[in-house]
Amino acid sequence: MSAENAQAQTARNVLVVDDSRTIRSTIADHLRNKGYRVTEAGDGIEGLNLGLTSKPNVIVLDVVMPGIDGFRLCQLFRDKGLRVPVILLTERTELEDKVKGFSAGADDYLGKPFSPVELELRIEALLRRSDGAEPAGDVLKHGELEIDLERHIARLRGAEVSLTPIEFSILKLLASTPGRVHSRTDLLNTIWATDYEGYRRNIDPHVNRLRTKIEDNPKKPKYILTVWGIGYKFSDTV
Repeated sequence: MSAENAQAQTARNVLVVDDSRTIRSTIADHLRNKGYRVTEAGDGIEGLNLGLTSKPNVIVLDVVMPGIDGFRLCQLFRDKGLRVPVILLTERTELEDKVKGFSAGADDYLGKPFSPVELELRIEALLRRSDGAEPAGDVLKHGELEIDLERHIARLRGAEVSLTPIEFSILKLLASTPGRVHSRTDLLNTIWATDYEGYRRNIDPHVNRLRTKIEDNPKKPKYILTVWGIGYKFSDTV
């Protein structure tokens, strides 16, 4: 790793919430060796407090924990306006659990056992997505929706909409190409910078959650439209 990358990562704080001291230590040791700062929490209650006070750049959550589980903790972070990327760690890799995690606002999902190197790569990919620089003054306007590409902010009727980095990336891609149909596979390949081993409908929970934030009636969306059997497109009539 170059000195420049090491210096850039020094300011990055990763919050790791897991009730296993061994797993926390393994993750923390690896990331600290790569130049990250790491804050550790041993349960969901401590994790909630540190998530809201330690200003993390990325949060890594175990799903099965005493007190508050990872699904609920992720939901609480999103409800409180915390938009930093969240990665869930769990042995529960069934389809229903993945959907539940993404619906709670998670940005990525890594099954146990896992390689610390793979976790590091996913963290780097999410940070690139959340930090992506855009030309100054570049704002997309569609009806009552504005998307500020420079500041990574969306506004609906002038009020800021709290979006996760993945939700913003989806909105940005779709709104940048109104009328163009994007398959789920295309969206996954564009949004995730690393190879993604999930099923092709993993994008759906993110789109559904995004709709609840920008649509007056998510069941009858006017911005993000479903193209049955293919994927999604942004309306070219708003």
